[in-house]
Amino acid sequence: MRRSTNLTEPQQEALEIAALETDRTIRLLQDLLDLARADAGYMHFNLESFALTEVIEELLGMASKFSDRDIQIEAAQEKIVVEADRNRLKQVLLNLLDNALKYSEPDQPIVLKLNQVGGQAVIQVCDRGHGIPLQHQSRIFDRFYRIDEARARTTGGCGLGLSIVKTLVEGMGGSVTLRSKLNEGSIFVVTLPLSNSLDLI
Repeated sequence: MRRSTNLTEPQQEALEIAALETDRTIRLLQDLLDLARADAGYMHFNLESFALTEVIEELLGMASKFSDRDIQIEAAQEKIVVEADRNRLKQVLLNLLDNALKYSEPDQPIVLKLNQVGGQAVIQVCDRGHGIPLQHQSRIFDRFYRIDEARARTTGGCGLGLSIVKTLVEGMGGSVTLRSKLNEGSIFVVTLPLSNSLDLI
């Protein structure tokens, strides 16, 4: 593909499709490996103290590379310091953000709300999309569970993303829940422990 000057248009298109499918397969295998490690008790978490806004800024930078959608940040406190695995948290939030972008209208913003309640940091990923029917909400974090097979094929989903999110968040001592209404949108709520370190607060 990098030497595409000698390729015909059908050849270029075929290579692009192959590259996308390869990326999708790699992501699927990585998700399966992560779940297998978690099941076996071998998933490693590098817990450290850091300001939540640091990860959010990195996240927005990454998101801007694959989408020009409006992503808004609402922070109730100026500095919220969590005890978590920085890379795992980015993986969680990218997954939730990707879902929000896929399942909401292009002209609607995605809102990330940051707050702290008691000893917990609270991150809400809010979209104004189609919403998730009530009968599906209790199973939305199950492995390989997909609400709509046809929609999953068009978006490339395999039903592991939210299961990975739940596994990673719980591995960092937190929790993830869903609030959703049809035709109004969904809110995924991630809670994580606040840091006890006084150096960063």
